[in-house]
Parts: sequence; structure tokens; C-alpha cells
Amino acid sequence: MKVLIVGSDSIHVSSFVSGLPLNIDCRFLTESPCGFDGVKEEIIVSFRSLNPLAIFRSNNRLGIVLSEMKPDVVHVHQINRLAYFVTRLCEKLDIPVVSTAWGSDVLVVPKKNIFFRYLVKKSLKRSKFVTADSQDMIDKMAALSASSEDKYLLLQYGIEMVSAGIKEDIIYSNRLHKPNYRIGQIIDYFNEMQENHPEWRLVIAGEGSDTSGLRLKIKRYNLEEKVDFVGWLSSTQNNMWYAKAKIYISIPISDGTSVSLLEAMSAGCLPVVPDIKVSHEWVEDGKNGVIEQVDVNPLMEALKLDQQICAEFNRDLIKEKASREHSMVAFQMIYKRAIDKG
Repeated sequence: MKVLIVGSDSIHVSSFVSGLPLNIDCRFLTESPCGFDGVKEEIIVSFRSLNPLAIFRSNNRLGIVLSEMKPDVVHVHQINRLAYFVTRLCEKLDIPVVSTAWGSDVLVVPKKNIFFRYLVKKSLKRSKFVTADSQDMIDKMAALSASSEDKYLLLQYGIEMVSAGIKEDIIYSNRLHKPNYRIGQIIDYFNEMQENHPEWRLVIAGEGSDTSGLRLKIKRYNLEEKVDFVGWLSSTQNNMWYAKAKIYISIPISDGTSVSLLEAMSAGCLPVVPDIKVSHEWVEDGKNGVIEQVDVNPLMEALKLDQQICAEFNRDLIKEKASREHSMVAFQMIYKRAIDKG
């Protein structure tokens, strides 16, 4: 099966491509060089121009590429400007398209103006199937495109399961240091918790615009000996903290299905998450994790749960619904359905 993957220089796309089975003849279309492993051919066609003549030329080149390559199916990762032109030409050439939405591309971008809304809507309507990692996204896309919900499928990118190690009294956070991710609130919760549980440590990975302010907050609370800022981490380093931590906390204001959350759950971490729609797709409050509630410290609630029971439940859940092995088999089935439907 010859599959043309359309995407950008993203760790999510790179991981997806590297996880495709060997029987897939994978080609890659992008707007800037990526050099991903597992790609037989990389084609660069850019629509990053306001010059109508340049866009016209890129569109012609894209048409030639698709006509000569003749892929069995095209898989678009992220519903953006490139997706619009690719799905438009694929429709004309009768090439089936599977699209995968990322989050902001269908939840935020269409609200910016009529033009962006049109681009996203048309891309969705031209796709045989559209996958997303949360039900909220699926509902929004179905409403936006006014098309059958049958074409929208809930499916994860798929993660590599992380092995659990010897668990320690560690709370791990690895989201960006930006207002949406509320790392300051995590520190507040930890400060209250450690008064009665001084044996616990908080490990904060990542960086961002709020980092300096977060460090000052730690200093004001006199928590320098109990909180570690470990910065940007490699995948191996990140997995090490998943393996050690008993609790993983991520409480953003808004979010899609977080790969970090799934990785943490696969490693046996007890998840603490915000009370938003996507959280309820993975965590049942008080059963396999804690969902943040008003005026309640969720870290204190996490201590009431049996960490071992939650760990076993969550590992089985992620293996069944979000492992790379499961997702790759599911995507191949979608490709075949798209080809048959086309």
C-alpha cells in the first residue's frame, strides 16, 4: 500500500511515520525539510506565500506530484492551509484522503475569521474519514462540516508504553510553563500538601514564559529543597521520571488528549487532571485518578487512592486504547476502508 503522509516537522508526525509497518510504502509531503526516518521519499511544496502567482505554481506542482505518485491513500496530519490544497486536488484526482485533526486546527482556527473557517470546513468535507483523539473534537468537526458523524473516528496517535520502575514519593509535571497549563496552581497545591506530607517531592520539567515567576514562587514558599526544575528533557529522561513518580499532574485550562498524560498512565502514575471534557474520557474521579474540583486539593485526594490498583488499571487501559501497536492496526484498517469507499 502506497501512503502519502502530509504534515509538518513535528514529533507527533515523526513518531507516527516511524511506527508504520514495513508493508506501507510511505512518502511524505511537507512545506519544509524534515528528514524523518521511515520515509521513502520527501516532497517539499510550500504554500507559505501571499503572492497569488507563487500559490498558483505550488498548486500546479502539487497536482503533478499527486498525478505521478498515484498514492493509494493520502493521510493529512493537521487541518491547515496545506490540507486545503491537498484535499482539493485529491478530490479532483479521485484519491481518498484520511485526515487527522490536532486540536486548535478545528477548535480555535475556524473561529478566527470566515476565511479560515472555510478552509477547515472544506478540508473536512473532502476527507473520507477524519480521526481525532477526543470526542469533543469529533463533535465540533461534525457540527462544523454538517456531514455524517460516521466519518469521524475517535483514535489516538498511539504511544510507546513506558515501563514503570520503583515508585517514589514524587509528583511529576511536564507541561509548558505558560498560563494555560497552570503550573503555579500545581505549586500551590504542593505547598499545602507537603505541610502534612514533607516526604514528597515535586519535579517540574519543561520551560516557558512563566518559568522565572514559578521559580520565585518556589522561593517565597521556601520549597527550594523539595521542588526540582529539570528543564527540557529527552524522551529517555522524561520516561525516567514517569517510571519513578507515583503521581502525574496536568491541570490545563483547555486541552486535547495529552500524549504526556497517556505516557504517564502507561507508566503506572496516578493521574491528576482538570475538570474538562477530555479528562473524563480517560479518568474516572476516585477510581483510576483524580479530577480537580473547586476548593479541593487534588493532590490530597490522590493520596487517598490505592496507587498500585490505579497503576494496573491505567496500564491496561492505555495498552488497549492508546498503544502504538493498537493505533497502527486501526489506522491501516481506516486506510483500507477509505480506499474501498473511494
